[in-house]
Amino acid sequence: MQTTTKKRFEILAEEQILPLLAKAIKEAGFSGHTVMPVLSGEGGHGRWRDERLTSSSKVMVLAIGGEEEAEALKAALEPILTSYRLLLTISDCEVIRQDRF
Repeated sequence: MQTTTKKRFEILAEEQILPLLAKAIKEAGFSGHTVMPVLSGEGGHGRWRDERLTSSSKVMVLAIGGEEEAEALKAALEPILTSYRLLLTISDCEVIRQDRF
Protein backbone atom coordinates (compact mmCIF):
# COMPACT_ATOMS: atom_id res chain seq x y z
CA MET A 1 0.00 0.00 0.00
CA GLN A 2 1.46 3.34 -1.02
CA THR A 3 1.50 6.22 1.44
CA THR A 4 2.38 9.90 1.22
CA THR A 5 3.93 12.03 3.97
CA LYS A 6 1.86 15.02 5.08
CA LYS A 7 1.91 17.44 8.01
CA ARG A 8 -0.53 16.86 10.89
CA PHE A 9 -1.56 19.85 13.00
CA GLU A 10 -3.14 19.36 16.41
CA ILE A 11 -4.38 22.55 18.03
CA LEU A 12 -5.76 22.58 21.58
CA ALA A 13 -7.89 25.69 21.96
CA GLU A 14 -10.90 27.25 23.62
CA GLU A 15 -14.07 26.41 21.72
CA GLN A 16 -14.96 30.09 21.24
CA ILE A 17 -12.10 30.65 18.79
CA LEU A 18 -13.12 27.85 16.42
CA PRO A 19 -14.30 30.30 13.74
CA LEU A 20 -10.89 32.01 13.80
CA LEU A 21 -9.05 28.68 13.55
CA ALA A 22 -11.34 27.35 10.82
CA LYS A 23 -10.74 30.48 8.76
CA ALA A 24 -6.96 30.23 9.19
CA ILE A 25 -6.98 26.55 8.20
CA LYS A 26 -9.09 27.20 5.10
CA GLU A 27 -7.04 30.24 4.04
CA ALA A 28 -3.83 28.20 4.42
CA GLY A 29 -5.19 25.81 1.80
CA PHE A 30 -6.11 22.76 3.88
CA SER A 31 -8.97 20.71 2.45
CA GLY A 32 -10.69 20.51 5.84
CA HIS A 33 -10.32 19.90 9.55
CA THR A 34 -11.85 17.90 12.40
CA VAL A 35 -12.93 19.21 15.81
CA MET A 36 -12.99 16.92 18.84
CA PRO A 37 -14.15 17.76 22.38
CA VAL A 38 -11.52 17.60 25.11
CA LEU A 39 -12.74 16.52 28.53
CA SER A 40 -9.79 16.99 30.86
CA GLY A 41 -6.06 17.38 31.12
CA GLU A 42 -3.08 18.33 33.20
CA GLY A 43 -0.28 20.74 32.49
CA GLY A 44 1.78 23.60 33.82
CA HIS A 45 -1.25 25.14 35.53
CA GLY A 46 -2.37 21.87 37.12
CA ARG A 47 -5.29 19.58 36.41
CA TRP A 48 -8.46 20.76 34.75
CA ARG A 49 -11.75 19.17 33.79
CA ASP A 50 -14.37 20.44 31.38
CA GLU A 51 -17.82 20.11 32.86
CA ARG A 52 -19.51 21.95 29.96
CA LEU A 53 -20.99 24.44 32.42
CA THR A 54 -18.94 27.41 31.35
CA SER A 55 -18.20 28.99 28.01
CA SER A 56 -14.55 27.94 28.19
CA SER A 57 -14.77 24.40 26.83
CA LYS A 58 -11.65 23.11 25.12
CA VAL A 59 -11.44 21.37 21.76
CA MET A 60 -8.75 19.66 19.72
CA VAL A 61 -8.62 20.71 16.08
CA LEU A 62 -6.93 18.31 13.66
CA ALA A 63 -5.85 19.30 10.15
CA ILE A 64 -3.66 17.42 7.66
CA GLY A 65 -2.03 19.02 4.63
CA GLY A 66 1.09 19.40 2.54
CA GLU A 67 4.27 21.36 3.20
CA GLU A 68 3.03 24.56 1.55
CA GLU A 69 -0.22 24.55 3.50
CA ALA A 70 1.69 23.77 6.71
CA GLU A 71 3.99 26.76 6.29
CA ALA A 72 1.02 29.05 5.64
CA LEU A 73 -0.85 27.79 8.71
CA LYS A 74 2.22 28.11 10.95
CA ALA A 75 2.58 31.73 9.82
CA ALA A 76 -1.11 32.40 10.51
CA LEU A 77 -1.06 30.82 13.97
CA GLU A 78 2.24 32.25 15.22
CA PRO A 79 0.85 35.70 16.17
CA ILE A 80 -2.03 34.21 18.19
CA LEU A 81 -0.33 31.29 19.97
CA THR A 82 0.28 33.17 23.21
CA SER A 83 -2.70 35.50 23.24
CA TYR A 84 -5.17 32.62 22.80
CA ARG A 85 -3.09 30.15 24.85
CA LEU A 86 -3.02 27.61 22.04
CA LEU A 87 -1.17 24.33 22.32
CA LEU A 88 0.12 23.49 18.84
CA THR A 89 1.85 20.32 17.75
CA ILE A 90 2.97 19.58 14.21
CA SER A 91 4.14 16.16 13.09
CA ASP A 92 4.72 14.13 9.98
CA CYS A 93 2.11 11.51 9.21
CA GLU A 94 1.53 8.97 6.48
CA VAL A 95 -1.76 9.13 4.57
CA ILE A 96 -3.14 6.52 2.24
CA ARG A 97 -5.54 8.45 0.03
CA GLN A 98 -3.44 11.54 -0.69
CA ASP A 99 -6.11 13.04 -2.97
CA ARG A 100 -8.22 13.72 0.15
CA PHE A 101 -5.56 16.03 1.57
